[in-house]
Amino acid sequence: MAAPCWLFRNGRYGFGRIKIASAHCRIAGSISRASTAPSKQTPSTIVKPLAKTGQYVISKFKFFLEGYDKILKKFPVAYRLHQVFLVGTRDLYQDVRNYMKISQDLRAGKSVRELSRKELELYYQVPRDILKVAPTLLVISLPGTNFFMFPLVYLFPRQLLTWQFWSLEQRVDYSVAAQKKKVYSFRSVFRHLQSKVPQGEQGETLLGVFHKLGSGTHPTVAEVLAIKQYFSTKPLSLSSLSRNHLVALCRIHGKSTFFLGRKRRLWKHGGFVREMDLAMAREGLGQMDLSELRWACFLRGINPMGLSKRDMVLWLQDWIHISSNIEGDCISLLLHCPVLLAYNAPSNWILIH
Repeated sequence: MAAPCWLFRNGRYGFGRIKIASAHCRIAGSISRASTAPSKQTPSTIVKPLAKTGQYVISKFKFFLEGYDKILKKFPVAYRLHQVFLVGTRDLYQDVRNYMKISQDLRAGKSVRELSRKELELYYQVPRDILKVAPTLLVISLPGTNFFMFPLVYLFPRQLLTWQFWSLEQRVDYSVAAQKKKVYSFRSVFRHLQSKVPQGEQGETLLGVFHKLGSGTHPTVAEVLAIKQYFSTKPLSLSSLSRNHLVALCRIHGKSTFFLGRKRRLWKHGGFVREMDLAMAREGLGQMDLSELRWACFLRGINPMGLSKRDMVLWLQDWIHISSNIEGDCISLLLHCPVLLAYNAPSNWILIH
C-alpha cells in the first residue's frame, strides 16, 4: 500500500484558482446590512483576541513546531520516510503564526470588520486544528514512540491529523464523509422545527415554509426572512430549544454534543459564520477560487461535489443575503439555514440514499 501523500498544497482542496468573472456570480455591493449590525468601531463579542493564557499556550506550541524537524532528525529512518509529514507541520506552523498575528491586530484595536475573509476563516479554523493534531505531534516527539505512532498516523490520518497533512484526494474525501454525518441529522432538526409551529394564524407563515420543505422544494430567501421573528424569541430562539433539538443542531454543524456549553458553542459558531458571510459580501464571491467556494459550502451545510461554480455561487448568495439581513438575536435562524436552504438538495440526498 502506498503511503499517503501530504506534500501537495494548492488550496484547501487543491483546485487551481479560477476567477468567476460573470457579473451574475458576484455579490452586489448593495446587499443590505442588518440595522443593528455593529459598526467597525464596535468590538466583536465572538471574534476576539486571545486571552493572555491562550496567547502563552499558542506561543509555546509555535515554538515547539519551530524545532519539530530537528526532533525527527534524531530518528534518521523516520526522517527519511516522512519528509512529507514535515511539510504539513511547517504549513501548520505558518497558520499558527498568522493566527497569532491576527490576534495581536485585534488586541491592538483592529475591528473584526476590517479582517478579510481568509483571515476570518483562518482565525476560525486554527484553534480546532491545534486541538486535534497537538497530541499526535507531542507523542511522536517523544523518544521511542515514532515506531508505533507513524503506522497509526498512516492508518488513521483523518482521526490523528489535520487538513495540512492530507493529500488533495483525502481533503475532499474526508470533507464529504463529514458532510454525510451532518446530513443524517437534517431530518431530526426538521422534525423538531415542525413540532414548534404555533397553533392558528400565528404559525401560518412558518407552516408554509415547512410545507415546502416537506414537499421536496425550498423556501425563497424572502420567505426565510419572513419567519425570522420566530427565531429571535420563543419558540425557536437558541435559548428556547430542547436538549434533543440542540444535540441535532450541533451535529449538523459538526460541533461537539457534550451537554456542557451546547448553546455557547452553537452561538459562537453561528456568529463566526455570520462574520465570514459579511466579509464575503464585502469582497465578492468572484474573488474566491473553486476550492474556497467548496470549503464555504461544506461549512454551511451543502455538499458542493457535483455542483458547478455557478450553482455554488448562487447558493452562497442566498445564504449571505439571509445572513446580512438578520440581527444578532436571530443567530438561531442562521444555524437552521442548512435545513431551510439545503434539506432537499440533491447533492446532499445522494450522500445518504
